[in-house]
Amino acid sequence: MKNVLIFFGGKSCEHDVSVITGVMTANRVDGSGYNAVPVYVDGKGVWYSGDRLKDLSWYKTEDKKQVKRVFLTGGDDRLYSIRGSRIKPIAEAYCALNCMHGLNGEDGSVAGAVKLSGIPFASPGIYPSAVSMDKHFTKLALSAIDVKTLPYVRLRRENYFKKRDFARRFIEKSLGYPVIVKPADLGSSIGISVAEDGEKLFDALDTAFRYDGKIIAERALKGYREINCACYRAGGKYFVSECEEPTASGDILSFSDKYVSPTDKKFPADIPEELSDEIRSVTEKVYRKLEFTGVIRIDYLYADGELYLNEINSVPGSLAYYLFCKDNEEFGKMLERLIEEGVSEYKRYASNDFTYVGASGFLTGVKGGKRGN
Repeated sequence: MKNVLIFFGGKSCEHDVSVITGVMTANRVDGSGYNAVPVYVDGKGVWYSGDRLKDLSWYKTEDKKQVKRVFLTGGDDRLYSIRGSRIKPIAEAYCALNCMHGLNGEDGSVAGAVKLSGIPFASPGIYPSAVSMDKHFTKLALSAIDVKTLPYVRLRRENYFKKRDFARRFIEKSLGYPVIVKPADLGSSIGISVAEDGEKLFDALDTAFRYDGKIIAERALKGYREINCACYRAGGKYFVSECEEPTASGDILSFSDKYVSPTDKKFPADIPEELSDEIRSVTEKVYRKLEFTGVIRIDYLYADGELYLNEINSVPGSLAYYLFCKDNEEFGKMLERLIEEGVSEYKRYASNDFTYVGASGFLTGVKGGKRGN
């Protein structure tokens, strides 16, 4: 049986959402001709594995006696368990799949760990993951490929608290009101708020800086519509979903709207065909130009005839399967495509021998500072 490592959980504020995505995915991978090996990262960053992790009821108590502490090591595609001083391999990985939302997972950390171990990866790689996680870097990358985003200002915590009044005046002059303030490295609308005047701007900035050392402030749109679209590649073909339109209970689509008391979503979105085609075209373009692998979801804002890319989710909730699949059977086929594409991509990369020669290799035959004949 082909073992697929499913990473989920993590130290981020999106931990619980990631558990739902991971457990759902692990159980679906099991039904698709593979053996899902859950790798749960708890709130302290410790890794665990075991079949009990495939049952959501386990997370009510998190009885660590029922699971094994595990780790990966460089240049070895096996997952190891550790108990005291005893270490043993428990699974040889065929591929790995990332279901960790937020920092220390969605930001390229998992991609890096898996790459160092030499395991094929069915999710976005290090660079596109890092660029997607940091909203400032996202804007820089999108600007380079001519994809429109909202005007913005970037601030760092150490500078802001030294010159709060200057920061306020700079934002007012650059963007005006209202503005939306966001932590740069968080998702799921956490720490995000809208400010309509100077006093509320200070509140919004103070709130965002509680979550992150870097924030961005953007010009807030009025009467906008949020449209989402997802994409993945398999077998040389790009699969781009139809568009969906979530609805917000307030000024912004909040964490509660997404996960606690989900609001209605229109799927397919009730938008003109021309707009749908544009969104799907931009989604594929971003996927190709930023060299994504795996599945991503891109969130857009549309107002006054203008389309703006809002953010890229390199590990979307539920892997955005609902935008592609009608049922669990189709989800299983989608996962199979992602896994086999990850393995194929790894083989293409591994076929190039970039083995480090090492100093001794370069010095062979060198005498007195001159290379021998």
